[in-house]
Amino acid sequence: MIGTRISRWTRRIPWGLPRTHLPALVVALIVTIIGPVFVASYSLAMGDPSPRNVPIGVVGSSMDATAISHTLDDTGSELFEVGEYPSLPAAQKALERQQIYAIIDSSVTPATVWISTASGASVGQLLTQHRQALSAVVGTDLKFVDAHPLAPHDPNGLVLFYLALGGTILGFVGAIQTRVNAKDMSLVADFSWDIARSLGVALTMTLVIGPVLGLEALPVLPVWLILAVTMFIAGSVYSFWRVTIGGKWALLPTWITFVIIANPSSGGAVAPELLPAFYEFMGRWLPTGATVRAMRDVTYFPDAVHAEPFVVLGIWAVASSILFAVARVRRYGWGSVPDEVPTPAAAASAGPSPVALDGTPPDQHHDDQDEHDRGGRDVEGK
Repeated sequence: MIGTRISRWTRRIPWGLPRTHLPALVVALIVTIIGPVFVASYSLAMGDPSPRNVPIGVVGSSMDATAISHTLDDTGSELFEVGEYPSLPAAQKALERQQIYAIIDSSVTPATVWISTASGASVGQLLTQHRQALSAVVGTDLKFVDAHPLAPHDPNGLVLFYLALGGTILGFVGAIQTRVNAKDMSLVADFSWDIARSLGVALTMTLVIGPVLGLEALPVLPVWLILAVTMFIAGSVYSFWRVTIGGKWALLPTWITFVIIANPSSGGAVAPELLPAFYEFMGRWLPTGATVRAMRDVTYFPDAVHAEPFVVLGIWAVASSILFAVARVRRYGWGSVPDEVPTPAAAASAGPSPVALDGTPPDQHHDDQDEHDRGGRDVEGK
């Protein structure tokens, strides 16, 4: 009786839950932590955008860059970084290259503020809020002109952000479903379907958002390929974690990387210079931020495309696929992934095989019974 009670207690965990409930408890605790972290990450990154050394240009001999800077930095902090340009074409070239977010030009009448909402709609909104103070410094009312306006159906510049968000989530969700429902594939088949799935989904997303609905004037070919690479990266990252830590927990580091950190730091909803320093840094080197910047360049600034986001995406694509391939080959080889074999601990927890009253295993009893039956039939036949 005492031994039976001890056995029952050893098979239980705190709060009187059976051992079979342990995975559910672990998942509940993890989600309890991830939930507030998820909300806090998005709130800290995008809830209250604050400019920090946002570059703008000043043109005109009568303009005092220092006075403009002090007017914009009315809180005493360095919100904007004001630079002087010798002419409007020079400043417009910097605006085209996204080196600055706006131009204050007093060489014309009326004085004009050139903004670029395609570079960051939130920056243009901040400058508009300082309109009266800037007009007082210049000495005349300012005229605002959008040099690179957003699409009519995308006044807040969120479509590219949603495309990148959808690409990353569908990338690893597609990989999850493929690995679960097509277990008996080789490594080459895994990669082939990852590529095919990424190309197919990215193409439909690009066509629907661009030519079909007209939400954004997307250049189909480059945006299609950028989204496909993004989806492939997300799928490869999940696949790597699935091989290394197992399919039960592979979603956790993937979700943290792409959803909790990469998406709010991408610069798609809030300009990078308005994000906290941590998110600004991470957005520059994580795939989602590179995707947003690459699509923004090819869509709104085709004559001033930056190489950096494409290099970042290329490095992530190569590194994640190599890590996945190496981990999978070392653990399972090039063929299909075998079914999981119970570990010795799991086998032990299942308990010993049942034994008959006479001490013989049940299998032996079945064998003896079969032999007895066969003997009986032989006698009857004789």
